[in-house]
Amino acid sequence: MSRVPLAAMLIAGLMTYGGWIRQPAFIGTASTAKGVSAEERRALVALFDATDGNHWKNHDGWLGPVGSECTWHGIWCESRVPEPTMAVLGLELSENNLDGQIPEALGDLIHLQSLSLVGNHLSGRLPDPLIQQWLAGSLEVAAEAPLLTDVSEIDYEYIASALLCGRRRAVLRSDGGAALYTTRCHNASPKDRRTFCEVKTGRVYGEPFAMLAWLLEKNGFFAMQSHYERSISDSAFVSTRATRGGKSYDVVVYAGGGPSELWAIQMAIEGFSNSAIEWDATKILPACPLWEKSQPPASH
Repeated sequence: MSRVPLAAMLIAGLMTYGGWIRQPAFIGTASTAKGVSAEERRALVALFDATDGNHWKNHDGWLGPVGSECTWHGIWCESRVPEPTMAVLGLELSENNLDGQIPEALGDLIHLQSLSLVGNHLSGRLPDPLIQQWLAGSLEVAAEAPLLTDVSEIDYEYIASALLCGRRRAVLRSDGGAALYTTRCHNASPKDRRTFCEVKTGRVYGEPFAMLAWLLEKNGFFAMQSHYERSISDSAFVSTRATRGGKSYDVVVYAGGGPSELWAIQMAIEGFSNSAIEWDATKILPACPLWEKSQPPASH
């Protein structure tokens, strides 16, 4: 199976990360007849130095002589025509004990098409040129969400005011945690109004979460009003909280108020919660934890 562009998944909400598999590790070319440009070599050396390369699990070939870069572990190169050098197209360094921050110089790998860094001990964010390439769809990235976004949590709740069992809440976190709370009715008899909470827990992967976070960013969520409403009875409340850089932002909507950008965000979160999470456990609680009872947000 091949990977599917993440933007398409978020818009349609049709594909799951569980259906994707990672590609095999990239292998450096056997040819040493020509190496990468001096600028790309400097970027690779900067990556090695900034992430404690001497203690990587595998650093075979790294920092070898000029012209040998395409034989270094985890590097995939391709000849650039009519340029007389090779170019780095892929870096596969997942689960390789990288420790530190990705240097800004890595953004100088302008031909990069695939970057796999998942399973290391990295902090900070990828250089902005790489993030922009990833958002544009020209760079495939396998990495934990904090390398791609400053958003650490998205907390979303939908309540249909006229329905006893019309409440659902999704909590998604950049550390991979995910929970879905749904209020269910016992329905033991026609007059039974008892409810319970069905709780699903699972895992959300880094790149899809980060793409969803960027959808909020690009649709202006963090500059929106805290409340939107229309004068309609028996409608629905939709509440969204996103935590970015340690600060929480709330937007509460009643009866479909708010701009179209907010509607797009809500639909993306709904689709994401239904299709992009690996659910692995379900339990029952007497009642669901309420969105408004969670940590109060800082003011906008």
